[in-house]
Amino acid sequence: MIVYAFDVDETLEVSGGPIPMARLRDLSADGHVVGLCGNWAVVVARVSDWQSFINFLGPMSMSKAEFLRQIMAYIPAEAYVMVGNILGVSGASDDQGSAKSAGWSFMSETEFAARRNL
Repeated sequence: MIVYAFDVDETLEVSGGPIPMARLRDLSADGHVVGLCGNWAVVVARVSDWQSFINFLGPMSMSKAEFLRQIMAYIPAEAYVMVGNILGVSGASDDQGSAKSAGWSFMSETEFAARRNL
């Protein structure tokens, strides 16, 4: 099992990004843990069945890096992957930096969208 944390803005299709929600549904159906680490309010407002495939929402009132550290501390998994933006390249948030700080692997939204075997 892999834990995936997705940024929302400029990452997911519901907020200007290249990744359709169907990809998150597929990961969940395959037994992975799928969560949001970003503007989760957009997803809960626009995706009526979000609760059927999203396992966690955040980061609430902490940094993304601290939120990712908390997830890693309490959800055992084979791997942890943050999918999101590279600051100044593909979006306004430093998801790559947050992932690195928290000890997570990172994949840009464009890289994830281009892969079909996840």
